[in-house]
Amino acid sequence: MNQEDNKSDVQTEAPESFPLEVLKLPVGARQEYFEQHWFISHPRLLEALETTLQAICPPGEGASVRRPGTMVLLIGPSRVGKTTLIRLLEERLLALSKAHMQASPSFIPFASILAAGAGTNRFEWAEYYRAVLRALHDPFVDGKVARIRARELREAMETALCERQPLAIIVDEAHHLAEAARGSRLQSQLNHLKHFENATGVSHILVGTYEMRPFRKVNAQLACRSVDVHFPRYDAAIDADAQVFQSIVWALQRQLPVEQEPALIEHWEFLYARSIGCVGLLKMHLNRALNLALAEQARTVQLSHLRKTALPEARVEAALRNALESEAELTESDGADERLLALLGLRGSRTTKQSEVKTEELSSSLKKQNQPGKRSPGRDATGQEEQPGGSLSDKEQLAG
Repeated sequence: MNQEDNKSDVQTEAPESFPLEVLKLPVGARQEYFEQHWFISHPRLLEALETTLQAICPPGEGASVRRPGTMVLLIGPSRVGKTTLIRLLEERLLALSKAHMQASPSFIPFASILAAGAGTNRFEWAEYYRAVLRALHDPFVDGKVARIRARELREAMETALCERQPLAIIVDEAHHLAEAARGSRLQSQLNHLKHFENATGVSHILVGTYEMRPFRKVNAQLACRSVDVHFPRYDAAIDADAQVFQSIVWALQRQLPVEQEPALIEHWEFLYARSIGCVGLLKMHLNRALNLALAEQARTVQLSHLRKTALPEARVEAALRNALESEAELTESDGADERLLALLGLRGSRTTKQSEVKTEELSSSLKKQNQPGKRSPGRDATGQEEQPGGSLSDKEQLAG
């Protein structure tokens, strides 16, 4: 498996090309090489990876001592490269834990699962327990003999976590939890995960799209005990991002297994427009373009192949609008410290603030009372007899 360290400037030394023997392989194997066996690491990916590792692992070499269980919310746009990040995270955890695994055969560094209920409208905890048990190599979860009964799955999973002592449970496609549970149900499910962290000391890394934004503020306790890791797209309006994106395009064109290296770098703006700066979307686009070029027995991937396999404008626009809205919510604006200090009463006079609040409340109350077409209750004498057209209770309601 090849990995490329991207250059921040497109004028640097050319990235490594694919092995020439790949051209001797059948067409299907050439497609598989690019699509399945080659991925690219890049600054956004590596930054998110390091932040996640810092949240769950102690500093220094080795991972024999765990941090207290915490929840990491790894959030980014669809097809930004989260699956590749999970793959790298697993590799790093295995490398960090090598000595501990040799010293303690029962130790397993992580349990990596797909969100239970993904693709359905219902989240099943029983499936979550089974998935974790499978990842921890429990022999009885699917066994025909002495199989774990449904009502015992939760206890079995907690026991396995305490025995195996993984650093984290990595949950891919975790945004499906938000689709399956809104409001109080979502809060209940996240509290359920937090219980496992408290009981076992195992962290949860929830990896998903921007649909996970509600997870961040579902309640005050979870907001203070979880860590946000934003894995954003590249914004070509920023010069540094534009340069990195071009270097990624260059590295990818060097790895396309065709007879003549394509000139993708000449069309980087077109590729950026159709991928909105998400490397996963870019790679998916190139997968399709390569497939078309190989099917046509073309010597290289041409602009015509790129145009025929690009996402339609409407789909790209929908993805971009979602990304822009989400980025605005996840990016802290200037002046955050001063706003918080003002809320804490350290900016301005508390007495003045209380007076302003009372004045606003009084003004709001008067506006409600003096609405057009409604008489002021002070004009009617106490105990006035009922008038035609309404009962006394009607007038009380009108006055109140």
